[in-house]
Amino acid sequence: MVAFHEGERILPLPADYVPVPTARRLTNHDLQEALADGWADFKAAPAYGLAFGGIYALLGLGGLLALTMADQPHLMFPAITGFLLFGPFAALGLYEISRRRQLGRPVEPLKVFFAFRRHGGSQIGMLGLFLVFATIAWLKIATLIYALYFGPAPMEVAQLWAAVTGSFAGLRFAATGIIAGGLIATTIFALSVFSVPMLLDRDVDVVTAILASLRAVLLNLPLMLAWGAMVAVVIGFSIAAGLLALIITLPWLGHATWHLYVRALGRTPVPGAE
Repeated sequence: MVAFHEGERILPLPADYVPVPTARRLTNHDLQEALADGWADFKAAPAYGLAFGGIYALLGLGGLLALTMADQPHLMFPAITGFLLFGPFAALGLYEISRRRQLGRPVEPLKVFFAFRRHGGSQIGMLGLFLVFATIAWLKIATLIYALYFGPAPMEVAQLWAAVTGSFAGLRFAATGIIAGGLIATTIFALSVFSVPMLLDRDVDVVTAILASLRAVLLNLPLMLAWGAMVAVVIGFSIAAGLLALIITLPWLGHATWHLYVRALGRTPVPGAE
C-alpha cells in the first residue's frame, strides 16, 4: 500500500530493507582496547593467525618476484601499496575467528578458511573485485606518473633511487607518487576498513556495507586517520623486515580491526546476522 504524509507520496519499504547502520563515535580508549582484544584473539588461536599471515607474506614475496622477473622493478613500491589494500580482505578468516569468540562459539577450520562464502559470498566477492580493480587502477596511475618523469623504459631500483634523490625532478616525481598513492589508499581504506567485516557479520549488500564504512570513518576521521597511519607504519616495517613479520602483524591487526568494527558500528540485529 502507498502511504501519504503531509501531501507527499511515500512508497512502502521492501520487506527485506536493511538501513545503513548508525556509526558510533570512537575514542583513543577504543583503539587501545581493539588492539588488546586483537592480540588476545591471536593468542587464543595462534595457528590460524600464523597460517593467514604466512600465506599473505608468501603472496607478497611472489608478487615482488614476479615484478623482478618481468623487468618491472620500478613498480615495486606502488605494488606494495596495492598489496596493502588487500589487507582487510585477506583478514576475512581472522574476522570469523574473532566473531565466533565473541559469540562463544567454537572456532571451526572450515568456517574460518571458507569465511568468504558466508551469506552466499556474492557480496564479499564483489568487494574483492572492487579491490582488484582499484589496485590495477593504482598501478596504471603509478606507471603513468613514472613515464611522465622518466619515460617508458624501466629502471633498476638502484638507478631509480639515484634519479629520485639526485635531482629536483626526481623529488617532484616522488612527491607526486606519494600524494597520489596516499589519496587512493586513504579512499580505499575508508571504503573497505569496516565494509569487509560487516559483509562477513551481516547479510547486507556491498553498497550498504561501503556506505556504513565511509560514514564511520568520516564520523571518526582524526582517530581513523591515526589508525590507518599506525597500520601503515606497522605493515611498512613488516615489509622492510622481508615480509616475514607479517606472519605476526597481519593476524594481530586483522583481529583488532574486527573489534574496532564492533565498537564503531555495533552488531545491530538485522535479518541474517546470525
